[in-house]
Amino acid sequence: MKVKELIRQLKEFDPEARVFADSYEGKGIDEILCSFSFVNNGDVVLEHADQFDVRCEIGQMLNDYLEDGWDETDAYREMCDRGYTLDVVSKYYDEYTGKCMKKYCDEHGIDY
Repeated sequence: MKVKELIRQLKEFDPEARVFADSYEGKGIDEILCSFSFVNNGDVVLEHADQFDVRCEIGQMLNDYLEDGWDETDAYREMCDRGYTLDVVSKYYDEYTGKCMKKYCDEHGIDY
């Protein structure tokens, strides 16, 4: 499938809907936490959480937000929009950071 076809198909859905996919091993439905990467020929590869270091990815995002002077509200909203929800941060990064993120999001009305 080409990116333009994927975009065309996804336009029919609620942009706030969560993304799920069937497991190729027939294990049912698993939520996709993914990263997109681009290969030399220009193709886009969708990587499942098992295929990349989610902990490192979250840590790098948090470091980048701090170094770039992001406001906490904008940083947490961006993370949630990209699929790095409270559950994901707690599971793949650490529970303490997930709890802090939850408290902040609840206090500031950020949907997660």
